[in-house]
Amino acid sequence: MLVLASALTLAASCSLRAQSAAIVPATDFAYADIDRLSELGVLDSVVIGQRPYSRREIARIVRVARQRLERSGGQQGSRLSEDASAYADELLRRLALRFELPSESEQADGPYVSLFDGAALSFTSTDAIRRGFVAPGAKPLEATINPLASRRLGRPAVQGQTGALELSQLVAPASWLAIQARERVEYRRPRDSAVKNTDGEVLLASARARYSNVALTVGRQEFAWGQTAGDGLFLASDAPALDQISLAGDHPFVLPSLLRLLGPTQATLILADLGPSVVRSGSKLLAYKISIQPAAAVELGATFMDHFSGAGARHSSFVNQLVDFLPFVDVFRKHNYTDSTRTVDVDSDKLLGVDGRVRIDPLGGLMLTGELLIDDFDVHRIPKLLTGYGSQTFALIVPQLGSPSLSLKLSAKHMGIITYTHAQLTDGITTRGRLLGDELGPDAKAYSARMRWAPAPVMQFELAGTSAIYSNATYATFYSDPAQTRYVVQKLSHGADELRDRLVGGLIVQSADGIALTMRAGAERTRNSFVGEGRRHDYVAEIALRLGY
Repeated sequence: MLVLASALTLAASCSLRAQSAAIVPATDFAYADIDRLSELGVLDSVVIGQRPYSRREIARIVRVARQRLERSGGQQGSRLSEDASAYADELLRRLALRFELPSESEQADGPYVSLFDGAALSFTSTDAIRRGFVAPGAKPLEATINPLASRRLGRPAVQGQTGALELSQLVAPASWLAIQARERVEYRRPRDSAVKNTDGEVLLASARARYSNVALTVGRQEFAWGQTAGDGLFLASDAPALDQISLAGDHPFVLPSLLRLLGPTQATLILADLGPSVVRSGSKLLAYKISIQPAAAVELGATFMDHFSGAGARHSSFVNQLVDFLPFVDVFRKHNYTDSTRTVDVDSDKLLGVDGRVRIDPLGGLMLTGELLIDDFDVHRIPKLLTGYGSQTFALIVPQLGSPSLSLKLSAKHMGIITYTHAQLTDGITTRGRLLGDELGPDAKAYSARMRWAPAPVMQFELAGTSAIYSNATYATFYSDPAQTRYVVQKLSHGADELRDRLVGGLIVQSADGIALTMRAGAERTRNSFVGEGRRHDYVAEIALRLGY
């Protein structure tokens, strides 16, 4: 309380430096600008596949990008055209107004308090129905999906109308410490009479401390581990927030000796409590990711997740639990899940995967991104990583279609049969019933195209079309050998697939002083629907006014 009282007293003398440890939430519009700068090849030493960034890191990104843009502008044969350079410069100006730090002579390390750090007023109307899905063993999972409605940090939008108000706060007693929160209250007119008319939730609430280049974050915070917006098999770009404790680099670092060849490196370690659930309530998630940039146009990442523990979980030794967190050790040992006379292995769901991106400058900066994931990881399943058991995403981005104001993204996804599912941990890779990874869900495919047009840096139009196929197959699961090492998922029968075709348009208008207006409208046609009627036509309409983005 004394710290807060002092901060309120000295708020008038605060500086941007006091905010430098604060996190910029992964859903902030600043990341769209950073993605665009990355597509144009302006950024250097920036890891795209691990977010969020701190305000200090975005200030560094802006400073380095400006220097690189100035150098390329003065060189003959620069890949960036005059129009592209001017467009990138406008994006950097907008980011600089929000995040650039004062010069050393202007900085003061005083406290900073903002009880109104950001706000959003929104209205959503949709008649789309959320539906669940089942594991291959015909066990229903707790997660639900609704690809038409925007996924939000908090509870999903209800079928009907919703008006919502979000408020954000920031207290930064010093440049190395920041405390942040965001809440949402809603008033609804749901079609389901069992749904309450009012609701409220704490979306984010965390404290972050930084020492040199190491940051410790405790509390409810969002993370995104996708290479592009709309992707991310482990932690999607719009994943719900985690109740967690994490360690991460504040900005990419370079390893010593020969490891310097890996280039700028970023690492994140997260231990999260996934909250209440019907099965294994209070289960835990340990996740870590390492990303490297061996070249300015290349980024590679490796991710491991371990979903374990919870109410009713079997006891295992500390050594077994430790080894369970080391996948390249764990895969080479013989497991014991049934013989109670010997130490029983940890009852867990392990996920392992890689992701990457490459920009091909000779082809006009064409960018390729991709990700692979295998759930319930076992060395015997590696050969099927690229087939039915694994999940894969691939995207091709054309950053300039004749002009920097126009860009195109084409993507394809295949979600494996066992992705986000497990025989015992049927709460899935979720927190409070909300899926962390891609909301396409398991045993599905999707193909999409997205066109973006920005006639001016303050305005952006988007049109995206998606066609998705959800399998209606019935499977049996069993081990095919006495040692129970070769897990088999066998298709028994196949019904009519659920087919979804979706078209969504959007508009974003944002000013340099932190005000943004967003509009989104879309429709979806579903054939062979798994929820009620065989054919459905759904819609969504959203409008929001944001302060502080």
